[in-house]
Amino acid sequence: MRRAWVWLFATSLLFALPASGPTRAQAQEFTVSAIEIRGTDRISVGTVLNYLPIRVGDSVAPDGVSAAIRALYATGLFRDVSVGRYRDVLVVTVQERPAIARVNVEGNKLIDDEQLDQSLEQLDIARGRVFNRSVLEKIEQELQRLYFSQGYYAMSLKTSVEELERNRVNINIDIFEGDNARIRHIEVTGNRSFSEEELLDLLESGTDSGVFSSADEYSKAKLSGDLERLRSFYQDRGFVRFEIVSTQVSISSDKREMYITINVDEGAQYDVDQIVLTGEFPVPESTLREQLRIEPGTRFSRKLTAQSASNMASVLEEQGYAFADVQITPQIDDETRRVVLTFNIVPGKRAYVRRIEFVGNSKTRDNVFRRELRQFEGGWYSPRKVSRSRVRIQRLSFIESVTVDTVKVPGSDDQIDLKVTVKERPAGSFSLGLGFSSSQGALLNVGLSQENLFGSGNRVALSLDTSASNRQVSFSYTNPYYTDDGVSRSFRVFARETDAGEITTTSDYLTDAYGGSVRYGIPLSEFTTMRLGAGIERTDVTTTSQTPDHILDFIAAEGDLYDVANLTAGWTHDTRNRTVFAESGARHMINFEIAIPGSDLEYYKSGYDFEFFTPFTDRLVFSFRADIDGGDGREGLDELPFFEKYFTGGVRSLRGYRAFSLGPRDSNGNTKGGDFKSVFTTELIFPPPWLEESGSTRFSVFLDAGNVFEDFAAFDEDELRTAVGVSFNWLSPVGPLTFSFAQALNDRAEDETEKFQFAIGTLF
Repeated sequence: MRRAWVWLFATSLLFALPASGPTRAQAQEFTVSAIEIRGTDRISVGTVLNYLPIRVGDSVAPDGVSAAIRALYATGLFRDVSVGRYRDVLVVTVQERPAIARVNVEGNKLIDDEQLDQSLEQLDIARGRVFNRSVLEKIEQELQRLYFSQGYYAMSLKTSVEELERNRVNINIDIFEGDNARIRHIEVTGNRSFSEEELLDLLESGTDSGVFSSADEYSKAKLSGDLERLRSFYQDRGFVRFEIVSTQVSISSDKREMYITINVDEGAQYDVDQIVLTGEFPVPESTLREQLRIEPGTRFSRKLTAQSASNMASVLEEQGYAFADVQITPQIDDETRRVVLTFNIVPGKRAYVRRIEFVGNSKTRDNVFRRELRQFEGGWYSPRKVSRSRVRIQRLSFIESVTVDTVKVPGSDDQIDLKVTVKERPAGSFSLGLGFSSSQGALLNVGLSQENLFGSGNRVALSLDTSASNRQVSFSYTNPYYTDDGVSRSFRVFARETDAGEITTTSDYLTDAYGGSVRYGIPLSEFTTMRLGAGIERTDVTTTSQTPDHILDFIAAEGDLYDVANLTAGWTHDTRNRTVFAESGARHMINFEIAIPGSDLEYYKSGYDFEFFTPFTDRLVFSFRADIDGGDGREGLDELPFFEKYFTGGVRSLRGYRAFSLGPRDSNGNTKGGDFKSVFTTELIFPPPWLEESGSTRFSVFLDAGNVFEDFAAFDEDELRTAVGVSFNWLSPVGPLTFSFAQALNDRAEDETEKFQFAIGTLF
């Protein structure tokens, strides 16, 4: 028994000695019969063997052992490495570096957590990574670089390491950002042709410290942009040899004030001597020359030269040369101060679209998008057709945004793929609940609507709505591609009860109505659609003790039950970039409706609706809308039936005035509607200031003007009511929400104003 204990002790000692330091055996060369790895925890044995430059069967000498130790240290995974030998077994003992459990950053307000995490991850500092104390210095350098680039030179930070169990650490970073360095003086020297004031006006950097100005906040990126603006300004005016000799930036001792001096060498002005086109011409040279924005004899302009090359490339791309390149070579003659511009045309091969792939459509079928395409697979690549395809897809009400990327097919110089990435917005909703409208009072709504039924692009809606004035059930179904060439078809059936007396501003009567209609949309061109439809409606009118004289007179002459069949026609020209929250383009829409002969009542109604959008900046859109409607009776009727008249006022027409409250009055002093309506709206639209991008919310500042008149002859521009205010629209999960706060500008004593208004329902 004693002999066994002695043997065990001796064996353990032999294993321990090589692992803790060199032994006599290490000093002798030997052939490795096996390799034993000790000390690993998170790192696998296979990883250590992969980095170890020694393999079983290798003959190992002392210099080979040293090289093995250096190789394992070089991985950065281990804080200690030792290599020993037990007989012919190579024993490698390692001590792993700790793993980063968490990186805690405090005090960062200027730079958000996501940007910091990305910067630290580039330094291999993230949860689960191996920790090396040398990275603390890298952290400090990287964070200083981030803050210094934005002018925060007074920033400081403190790092600490908190050791945890299981060989892990937390890295704690406390940041003191300090104040942004402010520009106290900026000057330009060396300028002769333009005043310093004119040049400083070009720069974003400046000494202006107004409430809404950030010009005096220094940053390297902003200064680099300013230098490029100066360069472009001069070179666009013929100063080909313009140079920025130096840029001197100094900072005060307290790191709060910056002083900038920009030294320039203007050089002389140069004119264009001649323009030469070389290379291949897959389109006539005359067509390419038509794209020039600069001519011989004029001042040289870098901007116009670049625009000319871009225009030529666009012409070639439109002919399918997707990889066309127009190279500009200026030949400068300093003696005559003239420049010869050579445009070398390199069209490459005509590119064809091999495949169009849709990404991001988890709900919508590919064919719904494919039918909107104007660029087809197998056809020449056309930027114009691709752009139009993107707009058409973006105009779908259930699509929030669309991007199209061009991908070159590997191994081919004449084929490309198109990757269409879509972001879908909620297309359907089921609602059951109570609500309140500023114009309709208490509401009960049970509704099911789907703008993209089963991903087909078809629209269906079933709703039951009740309010103090209206109770309605309706069903509608629209197939936007009833035929393959884009003819749409819509059906609608409804039943409605109206108690106009509950709308306190209008004439008092009750109606029961039900009916149905079918309509077709026929595309005439890429932007123009004609609509044709027919419908039938039965209306039963009941009077009350408060019913005014004009309605009683109408019923006495025409009865109280009316069956009306109508035909509708319309024409729409629509170039908007999207149907919901448009940012550019216009829509012209003309509608006409006539009650056909044989109906109990014969009349006609017509209307013109115009919308226009144009972006002022990336975040500011100007909008104008005109809504003009008119009608009249026929065959014995000298005006529209009282239940077909026009009203205005309210959140969806003329804000700042109570719904249905404007226009002619009846014998009881309530509004009775009119045969002519005109409403005009001007808006400045912008996303919420706290959001970089938002496809579902927007604010606007508006000016509304309009009114309702007895007929067109009674129109008087002095009677137009106006209001200004702000509006907020939100495409919420329960439906579009619209809120407005408006101030009436020229209301009369009989008008009913309402500053705050809201509604739930379709925005457009």
